[in-house]
Parts: sequence; structure tokens; C-alpha cells
Amino acid sequence: MRAYVLRDAALTKYAGQFAWLSIDSDKPKNSAFVEKFPIQGWPSFLVIDPTAEKIALKWYGSATAEQLAKLAEDGARAMKGGGEGAEAALARADLLNADGKPGEAAAAYREAIQAGGPQWPRRECTIESLVMAYQFARKQEDCARAATEFAPGMSRGRSFCNVLYFGLECAVGGGQADWAKNAVGQLRPLAEQAVRIQSVLGDDRAQLYATLLDLYGREKDAEAGKKLSAEFLAFLDEHEKTAPSAEARASLDSYRVMMAMRQKDPARAIPALQASERDLPNDYNPPARLTTLYNTMGRYDQALAASDRALARVYGPRRTSLLQTRASIYEKKGDTAAARRTLEEAIKFASTVPKGERQVESLKKQLERLK
Repeated sequence: MRAYVLRDAALTKYAGQFAWLSIDSDKPKNSAFVEKFPIQGWPSFLVIDPTAEKIALKWYGSATAEQLAKLAEDGARAMKGGGEGAEAALARADLLNADGKPGEAAAAYREAIQAGGPQWPRRECTIESLVMAYQFARKQEDCARAATEFAPGMSRGRSFCNVLYFGLECAVGGGQADWAKNAVGQLRPLAEQAVRIQSVLGDDRAQLYATLLDLYGREKDAEAGKKLSAEFLAFLDEHEKTAPSAEARASLDSYRVMMAMRQKDPARAIPALQASERDLPNDYNPPARLTTLYNTMGRYDQALAASDRALARVYGPRRTSLLQTRASIYEKKGDTAAARRTLEEAIKFASTVPKGERQVESLKKQLERLK
């Protein structure tokens, strides 16, 4: 988002209407903000009412510049209240969603869609909000049914892609239930269209590629999986060559690692990650991902060296998982004493992070096993 969307000149007209603030939720200095305004995933966009100090609108995931502008306007509308018909229902839904009541928000989003009708300008973004609200409310069947109800009639753009992503995730989560199998059957061919829409942001296409590959694996459809894997790898290679900046290129590094591991060829992703580490010297993610790859390949000394570089840059709860990985590398090398010391360090650090981010029990179990 920062590399592609937030630089868009179309957003400059909103500069004076909102105080724009970027929060890195991993940094300890931002813990008070995160506790006051909790989020469910990254990236998330919040419109905060400065008077009430409450979230007026919460949006999870990426967005185009046009969608982000509409979200800003919707947040302002939610703060003001009032209105009638679809706009009033949308404002109410956004407030309920921001207040951590996704089930109630879903009902209001449906009301807004019904009141707005087929030509309502905010229809598709509201459908996207509806499907996400059902997922966050853990109403998987409602989520999948909403996706199958609305996706076929949507224009082929970002909202279409994301409705299919969330709808498929919910349908797959339903296992062997009849409603789940029916939803997968309807959503799969639409998702196979959506990953090929050139105008959709790379992040959104990549996450849908990954969801489809998981689905093919569950269905044991090896032929479809092989074909889509080749297509996804080509997509990642093209993105690496054409990305407008190092930050933009690195935005899909996690998928490069995922695919290299799936192909049982971890070395494939190493050049891209080395380039990201060189071009983004303050980012801990490239050396952390290199640690994973080298560890998988049995190149333990290189894994420890990459781990050193990642730990020198990391901050917040991610440090715990990096230390846990480092301990496993020491264990594979046969250095049990170093593995124990590293786990003890991880346990000590984990006790200092916010409760929701702690991994103390799993670390203690790993340490006990080594003892």
C-alpha cells in the first residue's frame, strides 16, 4: 500500500481534511495506541473520531486510491451520523464494525446494499465489507453464501477479487458440509478468473493465488495445482522485474518464500531476498526470511548469520519467533547449550510484550524438551 497506493496524487485533496498517521504496531512505543485501537490484521486503515477518541471506520486489507478516498469519506460520514437510506445504513454498519461488533455490522451492511440497489456507487465496496464482517464474526456459512450471492454480478476489479478471497477462505473452513462444498464449486471458477485480472493490486492477486493453491491441495487436484503454481511463479518473477521500487518489489517476498518452499527449491527465492536486504537495510524481514530458507536447506551457519542480521534490526513481538527459530538451528547443529540459552532469552523477552502476542508456553515446552 505504501509503495503503490499512498503515493497516488489523487489522495492529496484529502490532506487537509484528515491528520494522516502511520502506526507500526510492532514498536513498543505504540503499544498504548494498539491497546486503545485494536486491529485484526495488516494492513488496517482506521478513521478515528478525534472528539470521542473512537474508531468511526475500520478497514482490513489493501485498497486502491479511489477506494481509500471513499473509505475516508465514509469514515467522515459515520462520525457525523444522520442521512437516510443506504448512506445511513452504511454509516451505522461502519460504526458497529469499528466497535468490534461484526455480526451486527453485517446486518447493517446488508440493509445498505438492499436500500442502495444495483446502481448504488458504494455497492461493491459494501459487499466486500459484508463478506469480511461475516468472516470476522466467524459466521463462515453466511460469509460463503454472501460471496456466492454477490460475486457473479460484480464488476471484475479489486472488490470482486477480495470477495472471492474471503468467501473461499470461509467455504474451505466449512470442510465437508454441503453448503461449503457448494460454495467452493461456485467460487472456484470465479477465483480462477480473478487472479488473472491485471488491474488488481499484486498483493490481492497473490493472496488469492495462495488460497487457490491450498484449495487444489485439499482437493488433491495435482494437475490444476501444477499449472497454477507455474502461473504464480511467472507472476512473481514478472513483479520482481517490473516493480517501481525496492519497497514495492519486496512487498511480495513472503509469497516468493512460500512458493520456493512449495516447489522444494528454497534456493530459488534467495537472490530476491538478498536484493531486498541490500536495498532495504533497515528492514528485518529479508534476513529473517533468509534465515528460514537457509535453515530449510541445512546451511546452518548461513542461517545463524542471517539471524544475527535480523535480530539486530527487529523490534517488538517478532523478536520472539526469530529467537525460537534460532534455537531450532542450534539444536539441529547439535549445540543444545546454545539452544537452551536462546530459548531462555526468548522467554524473558516474550514476558515483556503485550499479552496477545506472547508465546511463552510454547517456548517453555521447547525448553523443557531440550532439558
